[in-house]
Amino acid sequence: MFVYLKKLFAMILTVLLVLLITFVTFEIIPGNPALSRLGVDAQESQYEALSAELGLDDPLGIRLSRWLKGLFTGDLGISMRYSVPVSELILDRLPVTISLAVMALALIILIGIPLGIVSAKYGERLPGVMITLISQIGMAIPSFWSGIILIYIFGILLRWVSPGGYVPWSEDAYGAFKSLILPAIAIALPSIASVIRYTRNSVMDQMKNDYVRLAMSKGMNLNSVLLRHVLKNALIPIITVLGMITANILGGSIVIEQVFTLPGVGRLLINAITTRDLPLVQGMVLYIAFIVVIINFFIDVIYTVIDPRIRLGQRD
Repeated sequence: MFVYLKKLFAMILTVLLVLLITFVTFEIIPGNPALSRLGVDAQESQYEALSAELGLDDPLGIRLSRWLKGLFTGDLGISMRYSVPVSELILDRLPVTISLAVMALALIILIGIPLGIVSAKYGERLPGVMITLISQIGMAIPSFWSGIILIYIFGILLRWVSPGGYVPWSEDAYGAFKSLILPAIAIALPSIASVIRYTRNSVMDQMKNDYVRLAMSKGMNLNSVLLRHVLKNALIPIITVLGMITANILGGSIVIEQVFTLPGVGRLLINAITTRDLPLVQGMVLYIAFIVVIINFFIDVIYTVIDPRIRLGQRD
């Protein structure tokens, strides 16, 4: 129990430090949020009135303490640009990002891990070499370029799917799937290549151990050894990279959401930064930091389930 409490304290401290750094950074960066909201044609009196209304004239310490107080009461503030609660904005964009993450992760796991096992099984023979070559190409191609190619082929030439925009699941489930499948593929392609590489290396390292030779000497075929013994012991680095990919997608696939004009948290973050919407930026940073520390915590827990010899928070 003490280990879990220690980990929880570290998570909270990490989030608070990230928020503090973000707050101070936006105070140092030149620019005026009131100017971003009103534009250059507004009068000086309008700037002053809006600055007073938003509390921008208050000292730094007061603004920080006011925001932290609101944080612990569940109030993330009001967006300067949208004039609605920050929490409402984030919750409104979450279904898009979560749906995109689920679809992309499904593709990554269902394709990346099996191909990585096959690549390790065949090693330097032709199938293994071909899979390794394809994965290296996949890692070298940026996701935004894959997205543009997918839009051109399937959205413009073949017209199988809409080249941009988003259809809510509540309105049309099939339309939502069609609007998300291409960005999910674009996100998944380089991640599939990474998972193939990690899976291949981890499985090949495990195949050098004595228990593999012992199982083979008892008459088990290679496929059974790979699936029943090797894969379980090779999961630690695979789970690590999957956790990193999950945090990256849930944190907002900024480039892909821009390419496919998806109203997810990634685009929301870009809009918040470009307009110096400090409450929204702080809310988004809180969300991303929370996602990262929570996923890292669950990865540690999964480690202990796979291998009880690993203590929570201690990785090899």
